[in-house]
Amino acid sequence: MDIGLKDGYRASIVAEGLNNPSFITFRPGDGALTIVDSGNGRVVVAEGDTLKPVVEGMHTEYWKTLEDGTKAFKVGPLAALWRDTDHLLVTDAGVGDGDETVQTWQISTSGPEHNVISARTNPIGPTTDDPKDKGEGNLTGMAMMPDGDTFYVCGQGSDAKTWVLKGSVKDNKLETAFSADDNGIDVNSPMQALAWRGNLLVIYSGAGGKPDGLAVEWDLKTGKPAHQWKLTGLVDPMGIAPLPGSINEFAVVDNNWALTGVNAGKLAVVTLQSDKTEAKVDVIASYLHGPVNCAFGPDKRLYIACLGEAYDSDKGLVVAVDGFSK
Repeated sequence: MDIGLKDGYRASIVAEGLNNPSFITFRPGDGALTIVDSGNGRVVVAEGDTLKPVVEGMHTEYWKTLEDGTKAFKVGPLAALWRDTDHLLVTDAGVGDGDETVQTWQISTSGPEHNVISARTNPIGPTTDDPKDKGEGNLTGMAMMPDGDTFYVCGQGSDAKTWVLKGSVKDNKLETAFSADDNGIDVNSPMQALAWRGNLLVIYSGAGGKPDGLAVEWDLKTGKPAHQWKLTGLVDPMGIAPLPGSINEFAVVDNNWALTGVNAGKLAVVTLQSDKTEAKVDVIASYLHGPVNCAFGPDKRLYIACLGEAYDSDKGLVVAVDGFSK
């Protein structure tokens, strides 16, 4: 497929027929591609040419109402991580702000109708006095830490306070962790967290359609930003994945967000250097349809969840890009 890739890279469609796909991960053991099919309220696993649900029937809601009264951008679960082959952590992002939790689903070998929620965290209510602050919502960009218990998830609640949240699998607990506002960072919308060099790397997309994206390395010991990098050349960076074999290079997808429709988005290789405040951004593709999340698979291909030609439809897809191996 033609997404305006630079020479040396190749792209192919590996999954179609999705509604606002939002997250990519891989099942332990067999490495099966796992996709959060957000608008359809489910999580699916690719088995050959078939997408098999492992979780379905989750809550969904519409994120906005347009001026003509049309409800727009259907949101259900937004992120999922395998704890092991039998347990899947899923953000219940299709309920209202302040009510969302991270659920643990126990996966049965007898089919999705036998899968059950075995645990869930607490929600996070309002953290400011702002009457518009209903609590944390649209929980996305989840990352598991090396200890296998601690995880972080990005909050998309009120912009009065922008949070990255910390959770514990063992304790089924969720709490506030890192506030951009409390540390003089005026860029909102954290989209993806990553464990990186003993700290947490978080990508912020900022205001939709405005080139104010930022990468922040949070010091896990002090709770303060250790480094910040401007992502010049990108508009709304939403997904980030470490390049295999590299210590400071990442694949980043830029959604170029607009609620009026899906814009052409970018794929870039981003290099973060500790002695710089601006990242090195090398755009390698310019015509992706609304990329929102990405992850490298066991085959070292980059898998990208895209809204497709239209959101709130069956046009969502996953694109795989190879050519990153050195």
